[in-house]
Amino acid sequence: VLLRDVQALTLHRGQYTTSRRTAAVPQLQCTGGSAGCSRVPEVVQCYNKGWDGYDVQWQCKADLENAYRFGQIEVSCEGYDYPDDPYILRGSCSLLFKLELTGEGERKVKNSGSFGWSYYQSRKDSSDSGSGAIVVIVLLILAFGVYKFFLSNQQSQQSSGDTGGFARPFWQSQQAPPPPGFKSTFT
Repeated sequence: VLLRDVQALTLHRGQYTTSRRTAAVPQLQCTGGSAGCSRVPEVVQCYNKGWDGYDVQWQCKADLENAYRFGQIEVSCEGYDYPDDPYILRGSCSLLFKLELTGEGERKVKNSGSFGWSYYQSRKDSSDSGSGAIVVIVLLILAFGVYKFFLSNQQSQQSSGDTGGFARPFWQSQQAPPPPGFKSTFT
């Protein structure tokens, strides 16, 4: 199909392009934007708005909430015989796009502190209350382990012999000579 003759494309989330020369890719690919990629639409329709002498100019529409809009878009299709072939493989087009916040979306972000806050809050409310108790139990076990470690260190120092409460350095207990460079008469 000659790309310039394609009047409209309908692309679906979760579906892949047809392919002949290259690997299939998702029909809809979000690449970021101020709204992120959490609200990828189910269906997007792109319309041929004309030719600029090099490529088709596309306008894409979808059923998006008022807080979102398409930013940068790029329709990409597989050339039938070679990459820049003006004839494309039917069903091979995909849309790379950015989702941006509208003015309304930006106000929501400012009012809530973060756009995903309501999702986070609902997930937090639905989690079971037992997870807090598990954290407390783990912390208590950890504290008990640290206490036992220090208690065992203190007992091993007391049982190391009668040294007046101070442990001797290793080389003194073995009666080894002092390190080189020191006089044995110097204390």
